[in-house]
Amino acid sequence: MLALIGFALMIILMFALIKEKMAPPLAFILLPLIAAALAGFGLEEIAGFIKTGMNTMLSTAILFIFSISYFTMMSDAGLFDPIINFLIKRAGKNVATIFVAIVLTTFVAHLDGSGATTFLIVVPAFLPICKRMGVRPQALLAAMCGAYGVMNLVPWGGPTMRAASVVGVEAGDLYGFMIPGVVCLVIAAFAIAIVVSMIEKKNGAEAGAHAQATDDANAEKKETKKGVYYFNLVLTLVMLVLLFRDLPVPLYSIFMVAFAIGLIVNFPNAKQQNKKIKEYGTNAMVMTMTLFSVGIFMGVIKDSGMVEAMANAIVGVLPAAIAPHMHWFMCLFSVPLLMILGTDAFYIGVVEPFGVTPETVAAAFLLTATLGTPISPSVAATYVGLGLADVSIGEHIKYSLRLVWPASIAVLIMATLIGVIKF
Repeated sequence: MLALIGFALMIILMFALIKEKMAPPLAFILLPLIAAALAGFGLEEIAGFIKTGMNTMLSTAILFIFSISYFTMMSDAGLFDPIINFLIKRAGKNVATIFVAIVLTTFVAHLDGSGATTFLIVVPAFLPICKRMGVRPQALLAAMCGAYGVMNLVPWGGPTMRAASVVGVEAGDLYGFMIPGVVCLVIAAFAIAIVVSMIEKKNGAEAGAHAQATDDANAEKKETKKGVYYFNLVLTLVMLVLLFRDLPVPLYSIFMVAFAIGLIVNFPNAKQQNKKIKEYGTNAMVMTMTLFSVGIFMGVIKDSGMVEAMANAIVGVLPAAIAPHMHWFMCLFSVPLLMILGTDAFYIGVVEPFGVTPETVAAAFLLTATLGTPISPSVAATYVGLGLADVSIGEHIKYSLRLVWPASIAVLIMATLIGVIKF
């Protein structure tokens, strides 16, 4: 019964988000609470679910508020204008060049295995360029998905360590076994970017097409002094370096300090500072509400046992006769399964039951499901990217799922042909 309620919740939630039948905060608050009540949980238990969920989202929400405020401030100050002009000049009318640059930058930004850091670096850098070229922000996020998936599998990343612990092998050994499959993922990452560029070109994107309107808007901005510009540049570079280092401080504290310093330098007057804080806070409020709402959703589905029940039900309904090939057939649906179950439940609840070859099973799920991570509504880091790009979760899934799911199946086939995944 718990599994059935969980599946019903996820199906209704996905429908509401993709078809935009409800605003995301409302869907993430009301639907899981109704599901928990139907499952027979009492008020005190549900309150515990909510409390746990809020605790998991608190640091991400703080990070989001100050990161989006910081990058909005720097965009207002014209920090990104020179790089935008340089890249557009180099790209000419070749939109694909920008998408290849997005993929390469995502590879580097995701070296630390942190999804939030990746979005914080890539989206602010390329969103103004995409706007100048008439590229939709959904396309930017979609182009990141492939490279995000590749780097999500580094040995020090969460998914590889979870899967390795489940099957009882070292994360480094598992990654070494998967390397030929990771090469297949790299090919898929560039293929996704090229397909996205073709979609956007067909939609009317063209370098320089929207340049005049942007230039007119920029002309109205107050010219930033050179000294302030270079200070902003150094401050941002130092902040990005600190994000990559394994410091004993939370990520959001780095943005809080950088935002405070940047605000003082760019707006020395207290009246101006208060005005900008209100302006930037308003921009961040909608997505912050969504993040806390997702906290309720995550708390309910995890603490209630729905996720575990769904994972066990999926494994239980498959015929025992296809046990030697069960992992392969399930990998055909690994992207939507990860979106529904979330990373923890997927790699712990689904990977474990298979007893073929531990490395083969873990590699199969890692190489295919990883492409679903950046579009999963149950991955907190996804909302950092959505907020920075000003895209709803429904728009993101609608645009990207049609690309990453087929790419996942293509990786499964390629990895099977080269022997990393056994049928």
